[in-house]
Amino acid sequence: MFAFIGLILILLVVFPTHTAAFVPEGAIEAQELYVKSLQKDAGYLTMAPTDARINPYFNNIALWAVVDNPDYTDVVKKWAMWYVEHINDPDKLGVRGSIYDYTVVAGGEVKPTEDYDSSDSYAATFLTLMRRYFDATNDSAFLKELEPALDLVASAIYATMDPKDGLTYAKDNYRIKYLMDNVEVWQGLKDWAYLLEHVFARTDDAKKATADAAKIYDSLQKFWKGSAFAYAKDEVGRLFGSDTTVFYPDMTAQLMAVALEFTTLEQTEIIWKNFNEKFPKWVLLQHPSSFPWTMMVYAGLKAGDLERVQTYINAVELTYGSMGFPWPWYSSEAGWYLLTLKELPAIETE
Repeated sequence: MFAFIGLILILLVVFPTHTAAFVPEGAIEAQELYVKSLQKDAGYLTMAPTDARINPYFNNIALWAVVDNPDYTDVVKKWAMWYVEHINDPDKLGVRGSIYDYTVVAGGEVKPTEDYDSSDSYAATFLTLMRRYFDATNDSAFLKELEPALDLVASAIYATMDPKDGLTYAKDNYRIKYLMDNVEVWQGLKDWAYLLEHVFARTDDAKKATADAAKIYDSLQKFWKGSAFAYAKDEVGRLFGSDTTVFYPDMTAQLMAVALEFTTLEQTEIIWKNFNEKFPKWVLLQHPSSFPWTMMVYAGLKAGDLERVQTYINAVELTYGSMGFPWPWYSSEAGWYLLTLKELPAIETE
């Protein structure tokens, strides 16, 4: 990890804190170009420019952040086509609509790992990407071409859904219901319901997806223990309480709930206060991880903490930015960071 101590004084001198946060000149374009640089002619994106790994979940989040730019429409479409061409029907666990991680081998050929981190989140974040694509382009014709494939993708969510509480297991062979995954599924099902209603005119299916998302919301709210959500639930119904002195997964699960606007105002305030008390130097990239975890700053934006958001942005530009965003900067780091930069102008301060 980079040495940041000497940069703190520079940070304060070169980038003084402002009440209203600002986007550094060229920062949005730099991140969009970074995401575009990850895509190969076949349509897939690697995790980093010189990386051989293809992680669909990370790529979905990266593309959430560029889909609003008309110059990047083809980037998103090429990825969507690659994604649906590689979904499993079924995979080795019997799950239809899942997608494996892949590796680029000699000659540019891609090989499946025959595994994934989670079948629920990969599917949910792709459905959210497709909703964002429609919002940005109104291109119903393209989505209608993908309708059978999108039905398959949605089925990957339902493949691990427990009918008792509506929550999804990460994988069929890993029977844990994670807060982070299920918040993404909650969002993904809402977005799928929107597409079902407004693109495919399948009103009954849209109502079902909406009801399923509402059931997830109600079940996850039962994870709340006054100061934090439990970060997971097992197959027998036992909650895994969060120790918010533990950065991952305990605290980061809370931040995901804030980032995707799952939390109530009161929950957001409690979580954000707790996070900053436990990890006050996150704004200077000093936290218990070698990765920048830009999802933190997006959560900060949702919490309305523009002062800390600005300090974090300054730290990123002074470190990763000054070196051309080297590893461990990768696809979804760019995505969360770019989402933050693009939403900053919409934030008003008193």
